[in-house]
Amino acid sequence: MGVSKFRKGRYFYNQDDIEIPVGARLIANMAGAKVGWVRWWDGRPTDEVMVLIADGVAPPRRSELGDDDRSQWETDDRGDPKDPWQFTNHLPLKGPETGDAFLFATSTRGGIGAIGAFAKTYGTVYRQKPGKLPVVELQASDYAHPNKAYGRVDVPVFELVDWVAEVDLLSGEAGDQTPEEPPSEPEGTTGAADSANRPGAGRRTRFQAR
Repeated sequence: MGVSKFRKGRYFYNQDDIEIPVGARLIANMAGAKVGWVRWWDGRPTDEVMVLIADGVAPPRRSELGDDDRSQWETDDRGDPKDPWQFTNHLPLKGPETGDAFLFATSTRGGIGAIGAFAKTYGTVYRQKPGKLPVVELQASDYAHPNKAYGRVDVPVFELVDWVAEVDLLSGEAGDQTPEEPPSEPEGTTGAADSANRPGAGRRTRFQAR
């Protein structure tokens, strides 16, 4: 499974940064979508605590994960302590023609917001589409950051554009796939701690563009 990421208005997958064109259409496996925490150290993920969104179980609070001593944390480019645990969303995707699997993994505010917006749209209509899976078109947008020093910030957009019959396109148990290589370390925190602090437990492929 290729790990997909969004950077500077463009989509890429795998460590070779193979580009997925804006406008490409992929099938979203909402049954395998996850939310939770990934622990990063020395640029690599070392642990994760993720739950399936479909199970309706909240991820643990940040305070339950340990690593609370800020003096032991790594530092960012500005020399500030960097929390090793990053609140993260995973959205499995598949190519409609090839069946190639991707995992969109994000810890950014824009990425998590994009998955959330798509999930909200999906949630309003999926009961009317039994036996079908949503097709998303990869788009990009931007917004003016409140801190003018950051200028405009690019964000991904997953636009629900179609539905396809399941027909084994998403085989195997939901969420039971492991990436071929770890996702890239998050470029920044999401600022989504409030939503997380709820109680509770590369080969090339063809893309369908419009």
